[in-house]
Amino acid sequence: MGQVKVIRVLVSVSIMLYCALTVPRAEIELGGYYENTLQIGYSQDSDETIVDASKLQLDIHAGESDGEWAFRGDVNFIEYHTGATYNVDLLLPDDVAEQMRTKGIPAVVAFERRGVYLDNAFFTWNHGDVRLRAGKQQLNWGSGYSINPTDLFHRKMMIDPGYEKEGVAALRLDYRWGLGGQLALITAPSEDFASTGYALRVGTHIKAIGYDLVLTVHQVIDSTSVDPDSLRPRHQDRTALGLDFSGGFLGMGIWSEGNYNFMEAEDDFLRVVAGVDYTFCSGHYVMLEGLLNTRAERRNPYPLHDWMAYLLYAEPVGPGWVTFGLRQDLSALTSASLYVFGSPDASFTINPRIDVSVAQNADLTIYGVATAGKEDGAFHPGFYCILIRATVYF
Repeated sequence: MGQVKVIRVLVSVSIMLYCALTVPRAEIELGGYYENTLQIGYSQDSDETIVDASKLQLDIHAGESDGEWAFRGDVNFIEYHTGATYNVDLLLPDDVAEQMRTKGIPAVVAFERRGVYLDNAFFTWNHGDVRLRAGKQQLNWGSGYSINPTDLFHRKMMIDPGYEKEGVAALRLDYRWGLGGQLALITAPSEDFASTGYALRVGTHIKAIGYDLVLTVHQVIDSTSVDPDSLRPRHQDRTALGLDFSGGFLGMGIWSEGNYNFMEAEDDFLRVVAGVDYTFCSGHYVMLEGLLNTRAERRNPYPLHDWMAYLLYAEPVGPGWVTFGLRQDLSALTSASLYVFGSPDASFTINPRIDVSVAQNADLTIYGVATAGKEDGAFHPGFYCILIRATVYF
């Protein structure tokens, strides 16, 4: 690790410790986890790729559980032992990959072999029904399983080998009342006032029907699209009105989440997910969820700028998908699940998974990916991957 990285580590940990010590009557707790991830990917058009990475997360929490003040932060240390590059051709139809090569867009993306970053670091002040939180924090919400349309603050690259969403620097004020009543005001500062993001979230529990209902309003500078002409990331004003509800009916869980988006530089669009799930007496869990996405092109072949938005920002390609899931506990310490994503263009992604609790503080996850269907579909066929992740908590 170079001198600059050592300094970043010391600064990150020092900031968290200083913040923790400034909390009145601080009771400091240290924790975290270590995990190793081995990923083997294969495509019918290329050789296999192997990624072996280690991650250490250090968590610091200070403050009484029922006190007015608290601090929480975590810093991540990541090192890739092998495979610090990713070939995006594995995820793209052949004609799209050829378009990228023609326009000089690199197909291989390189990542730093060693990285250190603050995932979250925030103060919390509680007083009765009011909570104020300031710092780098999680702002994602929503009831959707496959995607959360009302989550507009977090960004995630499809080709990023990490699986967690990094926190967002923001100021959040919450007021809670009764059963499920909530009012949240959020601001996420940027370089200037014009590019600062804002959100309003109002929720309540409707006792008569047993449903939770949430209304959301966002005003942000959107950076999740690619200009069709220049193929460069596009920044534009985005105002979104959202609705999120969840509840039950006849023993089934029911949920829906979506928003309508008013865009500055592209057509306005609607994005909605809705689903149901049910757990049988035998313990079998099944779920079904659908996504409607009017932002992308509705018919394939899909344009290059939609594929680039998919790679850079995990934006859906195509008009949507249907997700079917099945989960079953094999024993008290082991569960197995299978999820299938199907697009209207007749392409599919299959995700089997096994989770094992090896010990009280150790977990093992085995996760698979296989794609099939039409060559130019939203899920490019012929890609296979297995991921093995071992995690030890302390």
